[in-house]
Amino acid sequence: MNHLLPLLLALACAPKVAPPPPLETPPPYVPMVPETLAPRPFSPPAVAWGKVGGARLAVVENHEVPFVTVTIEFPVRSTATPPEKAGLAEAAMDMLNEGAGKRTALQISAELRRLGAELGTGSGTDGSRASVTCLRDRLEATLDVLADVLVRPTFPADEWDRRRALWVDGIEEGRNNPSVIAGEVMNHRLWGNTYAGKVATPASLKRITVRDMVAWHKANVTLEGALVLVGGDITLAEVEPLLAARFATLNRPAPATEPRPASPVAPEKSVVYLVDKPGSAQSVVRAAAYFGQPTDPDYSALVVANMAMGGQFASRINLNLREQKGYTYGARTSVGYDLAGVSWSFSSGIHTEKTGPALAELLAELRAVEAGRALTDAETSQGLGALVGGWPLRFESPDYLLGQLDVMRTYGLPEDWVSGYLGRTRAVTTSAAQAAWSSRVDPDRLTFVVVGDAARVRPDLEGLGLLVVPVDVDGNVIGAK
Repeated sequence: MNHLLPLLLALACAPKVAPPPPLETPPPYVPMVPETLAPRPFSPPAVAWGKVGGARLAVVENHEVPFVTVTIEFPVRSTATPPEKAGLAEAAMDMLNEGAGKRTALQISAELRRLGAELGTGSGTDGSRASVTCLRDRLEATLDVLADVLVRPTFPADEWDRRRALWVDGIEEGRNNPSVIAGEVMNHRLWGNTYAGKVATPASLKRITVRDMVAWHKANVTLEGALVLVGGDITLAEVEPLLAARFATLNRPAPATEPRPASPVAPEKSVVYLVDKPGSAQSVVRAAAYFGQPTDPDYSALVVANMAMGGQFASRINLNLREQKGYTYGARTSVGYDLAGVSWSFSSGIHTEKTGPALAELLAELRAVEAGRALTDAETSQGLGALVGGWPLRFESPDYLLGQLDVMRTYGLPEDWVSGYLGRTRAVTTSAAQAAWSSRVDPDRLTFVVVGDAARVRPDLEGLGLLVVPVDVDGNVIGAK
């Protein structure tokens, strides 16, 4: 210790050093947000129009990559079948590439692999289609395959037996999938056995024969009234003769047009159709309502309002249910349209114990926008930014514009539906968005579907004053005569 004494004495005699001044509280962090750029003009790519038989032909060129896509949109719907044979249209379109001309299903598949091409066919509630995608230098050979498939299908019985068995297995598997159940039940409750509610069942598939598919194909797969969409590394002058040479025999008379379905009538009081899945860790929740047409003057304003309410991550409903309450990984609302008109929908997977509280919060948000918490300029500006900012990017591929041409034809939309989109959307004001929402979405007249543990969620749902109706996985009311 003696050797430390000099050091200790030196420290004791050292002058006192004043403590450092206290640090000032730093100012709050203010992020540097760049100024919003002025809107830039944008014009969609040009469309060249021609004809193939009785079909209109639309070509959108894109020579950046050597690919071409050809799609034929037929105006016949999957619902154009007898009720007892629901699924016939889907079956006939699905079977087109299971044997055609002199090729078997395996030979068609092998030829497409050799060409590096893709081929797809299908039918839905609003139309039917066939499509191929290939390299530009393989287009003619690929169109030969498509011509066989559309003009000369053979509908082999053994392939139909195989496809039918797979389809039935898929239906049965879906009856155990809560998300699939929720969608099917919603369609059934909105539509009954019409339009989107007219779906294939194992019983209806069993009644469909090869003869039925041959007759359906002959009556409905025709260029008359169809729309041929071509996009990619090709011009109208190049593709028009290629199509005409291969599809001239499809110029048969057009089938009778089905009437457009009427919009479902909203219930007088919001109703919950409850499907019991005992032991479920979460409930799959859907809500829906129909109102108006996409050609209504306030449709764009409704879309903007929906973005603020539930159409994006930073929307009121998602921030409430996910970020604040932690009831779900995500909750979204959407606005869309089909042949029946405009629809609004809600979708989420919610923790079982929080199903009732989550619906309470959803309804509270829907009502609050009418009672003291109107949409703000910041919310509508954010929604507009999401809708407008990324819109030009959709045109990097011709597919989006070509798809919009079919949408315009199918739903009777005006010629400026695409070219006028930016102008219509940018013109939406906060007051217009609020008015559109207020006049359309009524939280007291919604149709809900909940797939979950009924014993655990039903008391809370009824506690909200909602009418709860138990249904089976097909949407049929349990106990109804």
